Amino acid sequence: MIFRITLFAALAFTVACGTAKKKETDPTMKVINFQGNVHKPYCGGARPNPDVAAGYYESMKFEKFNILKGKTFTEGMEIYKEITLDVEGNAIFNLPVGDYMIIRADKYLSLEEFMKKNAPMEDKNYKIKGTDCFKTWKNTPEMYFTVENDTSIELRQKAKCWVGTNACLEYVGPPAP
Repeated sequence: MIFRITLFAALAFTVACGTAKKKETDPTMKVINFQGNVHKPYCGGARPNPDVAAGYYESMKFEKFNILKGKTFTEGMEIYKEITLDVEGNAIFNLPVGDYMIIRADKYLSLEEFMKKNAPMEDKNYKIKGTDCFKTWKNTPEMYFTVENDTSIELRQKAKCWVGTNACLEYVGPPAP
């Protein structure tokens, strides 16, 4: 009886290892190492040293993205894969050879929900550029890329002072001292 259990366990282990190895060596799937970060500028205050004046990069920790197949974005496209970045702004996933787009997951909200999430409450220090700006921003992928081999991809976005990466918001308040 013990021999049968041991034999069965060994057989199950061998099959599992063979399946895992097949998945790793699938020639149609390529490993993608993705990193997302945002450059944040120096926005005023005390006189900075040169390093501080240059701004800094911050990871897009826990940001969610959708991956779409193709070279041209159309509203409502089918999502091929969903990824969530880790605390360091990284994700590792597999894709077959082809052309892809990455778009923030919140851009799949309705236009009203997207605007509500990304437009502040009424504030005299901010100017909202309008519905057309939000519609254009919502329908613009963060990046396009082609997968031919295992590869590393980096998404770098540039933030602006007091509005971050929001393309449809403009700070009109007083300048920093």
